[in-house]
Amino acid sequence: MEEQNLAGGNMEIKKTPESAKKLNASMKRYVWLGVGVVAVVAIAGLGIYRVYAKTATDKFTLTVAKALRLPAIKVGNETISYVSYLDDLKAIHTMRDYDKAQRAAGATPDRSPGADLTEEQMTDQVLWRLVNSLLVEGAAKKYAVTVEDADVKNLKTQMLQQFKDEAAANEELIKRYGWSMAIYEKKVMRPFILQTKLSQKLKDDTKTKEELRIKAEQVLQEVKNGGDFAALAKQYNTDSTGERGGDLGWFGKEEMVPEFGQAAFSLKKGEIYPTLVESVYGYHLIRLDDRKTEKVKNAKGQNVSVEKARASQILFRFPDLLSYLNQAAKDGNIYLYLNVHNPFAELNAESSGTSASSQK
Repeated sequence: MEEQNLAGGNMEIKKTPESAKKLNASMKRYVWLGVGVVAVVAIAGLGIYRVYAKTATDKFTLTVAKALRLPAIKVGNETISYVSYLDDLKAIHTMRDYDKAQRAAGATPDRSPGADLTEEQMTDQVLWRLVNSLLVEGAAKKYAVTVEDADVKNLKTQMLQQFKDEAAANEELIKRYGWSMAIYEKKVMRPFILQTKLSQKLKDDTKTKEELRIKAEQVLQEVKNGGDFAALAKQYNTDSTGERGGDLGWFGKEEMVPEFGQAAFSLKKGEIYPTLVESVYGYHLIRLDDRKTEKVKNAKGQNVSVEKARASQILFRFPDLLSYLNQAAKDGNIYLYLNVHNPFAELNAESSGTSASSQK
């Protein structure tokens, strides 16, 4: 490269030193590199904004979310990606549109329930499904539960009985969810099998049952020694009766599971059943609060007298998948990053005693 010097009106030609050439080239590279970095940062920033402020679903946003592995939800130390959220959201929109078309063609509401879903209900369902799947996976590792190929084959065989062949089933899945059989197997069938096997594993957990029985016996003795039944019910009940001090309201004997009904109606007002009552739900401590006789009409329209009881309980629930997942969700401290309705808000508030995580 040569440099022209026009000083003094005379043109003078001189060689540019090699070091200057290299410096100029380096400066150009740095300038272009800087421009590139700024552009990348701007694109990433726009993509992040569109994810967390707009919950956008366009291809650009999806590409940025995938490249940066942007999370949609955090559960404990685990995250669920925005890409996974969008994939399930797209599927549930496809399902709603499919059911709307079926409804318009004359299908009854029970045959096309998705037609009535609102945007909020759809995002809620997607978020809960993703979180539940994550919690089930964690529980399955803890209890050494796995899905075998034979399990999938058996469920697939049952499912294909509803169709002419696998091709017909695949076509129906694409229409309903936009998913092929392979994707449906991964997203629905395997999680369903895992939940089913985990549920049975929890029911067969004799160690936990024995720990519950011992604790229930201790609380029963505390009640017999004058402990506050309502306060203990609030502390130990895992159902909604806990907030009411275990109050079950008025009921007939046949309205309860046999073990509970028989025990409750054997008591006098104010009495506590002397032993634990075991039912399919768990171990019950029962106190009879009141009794009365009501006149009601039987199936023939005749007035008959019916005994009613009002009782309170302290329930030590047997391990089951629903209660396990509910507790795991509370313990998981779920954080929603997205600007959508937060279905976990109440759950987080119960767990922490403070307002729930997320913006909405």
